[in-house]
Amino acid sequence: MKRLILLLIVPVLALVGCNRDDDFGGNNEIKPVPFTVNIKYDASKYPSVADKGVANVTVILKNTATEDQIIGKTDANGELKLDAVLPGSYSIQAELQLKQNEYEQQLGQETSYEIVHFGGFDEKVTINANTSSKLVRITNGNLGDLVIKQYYYYAGSDNKLGANFRDQFIEIHNNSDQTIYADGLYLVFLEGNVNSNVTTYTLSNGQYDWSKTAGGGAAANTDYVYSNILIKIPGSGSQYPILPGKSIIVAQTAINHKMPFDDINGTGVAIQEPDRTVDLSHADFETYMGDYNISIGKKPFAWDIQNIMVPDMQVAYWSIASNDLILNVNSMLGLGILRATDAEVASWQKVAAPKAPTGTLFLQIPKNYIIDGLDITDKEQKVPKDFPADIDASRTFIVNSLGQAEGTFTGLSVIRKTKEIINGRVVLQDTNNSANDFVTIKANPRGYAQ
Repeated sequence: MKRLILLLIVPVLALVGCNRDDDFGGNNEIKPVPFTVNIKYDASKYPSVADKGVANVTVILKNTATEDQIIGKTDANGELKLDAVLPGSYSIQAELQLKQNEYEQQLGQETSYEIVHFGGFDEKVTINANTSSKLVRITNGNLGDLVIKQYYYYAGSDNKLGANFRDQFIEIHNNSDQTIYADGLYLVFLEGNVNSNVTTYTLSNGQYDWSKTAGGGAAANTDYVYSNILIKIPGSGSQYPILPGKSIIVAQTAINHKMPFDDINGTGVAIQEPDRTVDLSHADFETYMGDYNISIGKKPFAWDIQNIMVPDMQVAYWSIASNDLILNVNSMLGLGILRATDAEVASWQKVAAPKAPTGTLFLQIPKNYIIDGLDITDKEQKVPKDFPADIDASRTFIVNSLGQAEGTFTGLSVIRKTKEIINGRVVLQDTNNSANDFVTIKANPRGYAQ
């Protein structure tokens, strides 16, 4: 295999901050320390080059306290050597793009993609006088023709003047030049630890150590994702086409939330300011839970109105206490789309969370079934990542026009950037890195990023 010769690009450094609680050998003076980031390929996907450093990788070290950054590129040995870094806690993000011929020459594998994107991510990396380096492995994800376009997730619209959480929705886009049928597509919402505190039942980043209940060693955390909500688009296989460059909407409640309505008890519900919410009456699917709740002895939520013109999502797995698809504010559920047969889904193991091994059971899903995944967080990243880095190399969150993080009841959504328009067909950006691919907009079903 011919080896590519890649030029070393000198890193551009920015001053970074530190955590003053760090231990610097008893000396109160903050002293910069040398630190090296080593970048290598994912050993499980690329075993033949797993021991070789990867050149020309963009590396971003971000101080979690100050948000100051160091940005540089690895040398021919796959190293970014920094002479002086102020001690503190950092996240490390790695990005690489290879052209088709570069990918095939370096990795000895064929690909149909003109550009292959690699990413790696590590959180809560402590840099001080006692740590001299960190290894980060990069990998490429399961690039597919269907992508998550818009996730109007935990924000919701104004809880008094808008529609509260009733107007949440997910939008899925066909990024290919061929018609794809939505029939049988699953939406999965990931579950994990709701804080990043490190305990006996977590990994070093605060995420659950699922091997404690699922077994399988490290693979339980690297090869699987975990969920207590799995819902499925109905259809026989060719009922619900998604045309090239078009999308489908899955609504929590498929009504026009801008208009007053009567709930299931006949009580009138007014909307004070319609501009704060959205019209979902023309959604393609809805998560109507009324009949399902009644079948399992639960009382449906009063706002769960069924639009008989919109097909209902099918419940494949549901082990949460909520009576509707209310996207959790605290957990900040990662969203994935996947395809699998009913038999495959039935075969997946159900395991308890390590924190409560006798409590709710979560579905263990092999990550290779995931077509696309979106990891979300708050700006402070209090919640650990749910997806492995090869599904989403980083995370995204909603921000206002000033770049400041926003919370609930804001009516804001994250949406994938538009990459290009080819003969009228919209192609969205897909680098498997949500921090690069998504921006914030006012929730807008079938809209686009500006």
